[in-house]
Amino acid sequence: MTPQSRDRNLARVRRLTAGIAGVALAACGLFAGLAASATKQASTAAATTTVADKTATTTAKKKKKTAVVAKRVTTTVTVTQSAPVATSGGS
Repeated sequence: MTPQSRDRNLARVRRLTAGIAGVALAACGLFAGLAASATKQASTAAATTTVADKTATTTAKKKKKTAVVAKRVTTTVTVTQSAPVATSGGS
């Protein structure tokens, strides 16, 4: 092998290595972009409102009337997004 052919082969390997590195970097960026956009649509839910009626009945001994007291409790639950959590099969 002559020194000139060796230099040509080294230049060819450098270009091939640079091309592979560029493609790998582009693929990594594409994968990172897809992973980042996937977490934005992980969960969608509307706010939920739960109403509970608590009714207490009292009876007066002398008047024999029944009074009904109603109390309304309103609870609002809002679902927020969070990052996905990875779990392993370890103990």
